[in-house]
Amino acid sequence: MEPDKFRRSRETINRLCENIDLLIDQRDLEESKACYQEASECLDTLSPQAEGEIQERSVKNLGVKIKLLSSRIKKLKPKKAASGQGKAVRIEWDEERIAGLSKKFLEKVMANIGNDPDAQVCFGTSGKGIRPNYQIISGDKKMVAYSGSSHKPNPDLISKGSGKLSPPFSWKVIEQSLS
Repeated sequence: MEPDKFRRSRETINRLCENIDLLIDQRDLEESKACYQEASECLDTLSPQAEGEIQERSVKNLGVKIKLLSSRIKKLKPKKAASGQGKAVRIEWDEERIAGLSKKFLEKVMANIGNDPDAQVCFGTSGKGIRPNYQIISGDKKMVAYSGSSHKPNPDLISKGSGKLSPPFSWKVIEQSLS
């Protein structure tokens, strides 16, 4: 192949490789793949036209460069689709959902309630509902918040009007959910 034409093709492929590198740094999977495809096609077109040791070595080096970029592209994760209107879904707590919590979790809630049959529990409405944060309202109306994962007291109470707490459930509901 004519040296000037070969040089222009090689420079085009190198520019595409630089673009791929920038796109990878920006974590743009789709654009990286598209640019990679274009660079691969240019290299496939150039390879059979390479003449002489220098051009063949240059094509081989470009192939190694593109292969390395391919392995970096494979490590990229696709962008997550935007969910609805960007608002988190609130968990609606009822007796059936409470009964669906693990027995171990409910036993720890009961341990935190203690021997207070007038106590009530409000569960957090965010998250996945597996180990929700909760607040216990004792019979004498004292409130204590607890972490759902450690069952240790949390100094920050969640206000009832914020929509982040379920309605209160009685000690009896928690106890029946354990049965």
